[in-house]
Amino acid sequence: MAIESLSPYLRYDDADAALDWMERVLGFTGAVRWRDDSGRTFEADIYAGPAKIGVSGGGTSDDGKNAILIVHVDDVDAHFEQVRAAADTEVAPPMDQPYGPRTFTITDPWGYQWSFWQGEATPPE
Repeated sequence: MAIESLSPYLRYDDADAALDWMERVLGFTGAVRWRDDSGRTFEADIYAGPAKIGVSGGGTSDDGKNAILIVHVDDVDAHFEQVRAAADTEVAPPMDQPYGPRTFTITDPWGYQWSFWQGEATPPE
């Protein structure tokens, strides 16, 4: 079992506005947007050089925790077993996501969410 990389994931009320700003102001590139039936972006990836940043248009959380750290692993089920055995809290088992990867998430004692992924998001058609 190996950890392969780490990706930030940011939540915004308006992902389209945030992505447009990141491209225009920060020079980020390659935005891939998953849109709902109304045309609004609900998920996206954008790149700062080779670093991929996930973006959610699902709104910000009321408690101010608007970032998730995505840890890419080669075997999410084995990593889940390791985390579950060591955690002092309940952890939901890995699930296959409709957008591609198999994932599970745990919130640390300070409120940060750590989401472990096996596989990548599949771009929309």
